[in-house]
This record gives sequence, structure tokens and C-alpha cells, in this order.
Amino acid sequence: MADDNLEPLASIADLAVKTGASTDDEKLKLALRLASGRFREQTNNPISMVTETVVLDSDGGRALTLPCLPVRDVSELQIDGETVSDFEWSAMGAIRLDRPIPNRWRSVQVTYKHGYDPVPKGVQDVVLEQAAAIYQMLPGVVSYTTGAEQRTYSTALTVGTTAQWAAMVARYKVD
Repeated sequence: MADDNLEPLASIADLAVKTGASTDDEKLKLALRLASGRFREQTNNPISMVTETVVLDSDGGRALTLPCLPVRDVSELQIDGETVSDFEWSAMGAIRLDRPIPNRWRSVQVTYKHGYDPVPKGVQDVVLEQAAAIYQMLPGVVSYTTGAEQRTYSTALTVGTTAQWAAMVARYKVD
């Protein structure tokens, strides 16, 4: 699922407004990428609209469940390497056939489109909140000199999460 080429889950312009930083600030861009990556990793879901090919196991039944929601399109279904066209699918991730699917592991390959476009506002909000916190805490060096004595400290990245973050992760989590 993880794809480093996906766009962040919120806009850099919104994060710049929230933090008062410039949209050209590399540290700001990094914070947004990190927050988006954290959300995707914790939900095991790209959230953004993507087309993906997955290989699934079959238990010999007539239906399968796709791993990510919502499903927007199923463009190809192959069972044991043979393309199948007599199936139906639902936005809730179910694929159903009129006949049993062979009871074999890794026997089904599905190419499907899933996700959100635009990204839901609740997701954008918690990602912006997390990115702003990360931006403030990104590792940096603080140094000062008093007389002949100089001190240098490094700050560490420790950012917690909010109840709203946890609620959004729970809502979009794929098991």
C-alpha cells in the first residue's frame, strides 16, 4: 500500500496559513509529508484515490472482500490467471460471482480503483494539526554563547496525537 509518490493528504498552502510559514519552506513540506505518511501507515490505507493491483486468497466461496475502501471501479479480475468478466462489485469492497472461486491461496488478482478525491475534510484537518506539531518539533540545533562558554543542544522529534487523530485513524483503518 505505501507509496511515497502519493500527494500529501492536505495542502501545503493550508499548512502555511496554520503555521505562519512560507509554502516554500522545506521543513514545512517535510512536516506535511511526515504527517501524511503517519496517517497512511496507521490506517494501512492510502486514503487518496489510487488504482492498485492486489493478489488475494480464496476460501472456495463465491465472494471476496477487497482490502481498501471505498471501491470506485474494478477494472480487471483474474482467477488462476484467467480474466473473468461475469462478476459484480460494490463500493463496500465486495466482489461476487455466480460460481465458486477455486479454494487456493493467491489465486485471485484484482485491479481496482479506490480512495477519496478530494481527501475527506476530517482527514485533512488532523493531518494539518499533526504536521503543524511536527513542524514545531522537527530536529534542530539550539546554541548559545555566554562569555567564554558555548552550549549546543539538539531537539528531538516527539509529537503525540489527539483524540480527533485517533478517531480519524479508527474511521479509515483497514485491517
